[in-house]
Amino acid sequence: MLPALVAFNLVLKLSWTGVNELSGDEPFTVYWAQRPLVELFRMLRTENNPPLYFLIMHGWSTWVPLDLAWLRVPSALFSALTAWPLFLLGRRLGGTTLAVTAVLLYTFSQHNYAFAHEVRGYSLLVLACTWCMWELLRLGHESERHPAVRAISIRWLVAANVLATWAHYFGWLVVGLELILVFSMPLLRPIRVKMMAAASITLLCSIPWMGVLLSRAGTSLSQGTWLGTPGWEEPYNMVVRWANAPVVAVLFLALIALAMARRRGPDPQLGMPLAWTAVPLLGMFLVSFQYPVYLDRYLLFASTGFYLLVAAAAGFVPGPRLVRQLVSAACVIAMAVTFKPWAGNGHRPSRVAAQVEAWREGPTAVIIQPAWYHITYGWALDPTLYTGVAPMDLALRERLVFPVMGNEPPVLDSTIATVVHIDAWMSLTDPEHAVLQELRSRFVQVDSVEADRKILVRHFRKPPG
Repeated sequence: MLPALVAFNLVLKLSWTGVNELSGDEPFTVYWAQRPLVELFRMLRTENNPPLYFLIMHGWSTWVPLDLAWLRVPSALFSALTAWPLFLLGRRLGGTTLAVTAVLLYTFSQHNYAFAHEVRGYSLLVLACTWCMWELLRLGHESERHPAVRAISIRWLVAANVLATWAHYFGWLVVGLELILVFSMPLLRPIRVKMMAAASITLLCSIPWMGVLLSRAGTSLSQGTWLGTPGWEEPYNMVVRWANAPVVAVLFLALIALAMARRRGPDPQLGMPLAWTAVPLLGMFLVSFQYPVYLDRYLLFASTGFYLLVAAAAGFVPGPRLVRQLVSAACVIAMAVTFKPWAGNGHRPSRVAAQVEAWREGPTAVIIQPAWYHITYGWALDPTLYTGVAPMDLALRERLVFPVMGNEPPVLDSTIATVVHIDAWMSLTDPEHAVLQELRSRFVQVDSVEADRKILVRHFRKPPG
């Protein structure tokens, strides 16, 4: 059963890998994966993510063409492999029916499918976190066995923790969740000392990047993040994302509520997935009123706990076993009929590049705000820029493309007759729109269009005379 579920996941996750254009944070990963290791490690000193996924992509990129479908294979593979520890968790907690249900709910998750096709480390984080939970549960069940067996389990738990924390700095939230579980679940309390030892070893393994983590965290805490304070409906909205559709989310929440009402005493079958789901879902929500971090990708690691929780809740439905199996099947069907793997995300950076080219008239300057969008634009303009010797910003400047980070407009040559301004959320780095006001004082704006979702492109010409 397990090999078939993993194989089904793999086939599905390797399908439609090229339906979306390279967008969002993906171009950043792809670009730096092509750069020499010296440049890559220099960048990682100030990066918000640990190095593991960048290094994986750096190695992978040397073996495959610079093609979207190939670049997304590692993320798809990590997502497919998550079915393995998720099945083992479900089977240990409640049997084969629970395990198969949890894996199929995860398989038909539109939310996880999207991140399986994103060239970022989130699917690797989900795999690592699911593995962490499996190793923690296995360690609890083996607490009465021979010490040598327990030592092996500790080593595997450390390996899973290191993978999680090197995949994404939010992997530390999973280590914190493990500590909460071992101090709250009766089954895991005997391994508290072992868990503390595993967490300590994980910390030692992260020393090379701890300085970067503390520096980036300090900056975010002192200066804030780009996210805003979440609304009170956001936890529900997050569940809707996990459940594919609002009506499915309501049915799942009702099923969980029924299971909680029928629960008698501490039960790891419900307790572990409930904590795995609720602690990040509600804890990060409350933290975000002071330090906004409530984002779907940051909570993705909790989604597998949610699918495990729904599958476990189906086992608490009153009636004969056949009724519970039918409820489990209904949950899977609800996810399957709302699953659309062929659907794109709607982002089309190529339209931005095409619009710029359509407006070029003689010497044309292209101004990009904020500056980091230049990597996305570079891919849409010419993917070979990613493999060039010159850094992206210098290569683009040779084509009169000027990334602007702050509010200082670039110095333009007097021969420039046309300017195209790409607004990819310029308010974040230039809230007063100083660059745009400067352009309007020197040129005549003749057109403006939303070339891509929330990406405005403006066309300016030099006034006559």
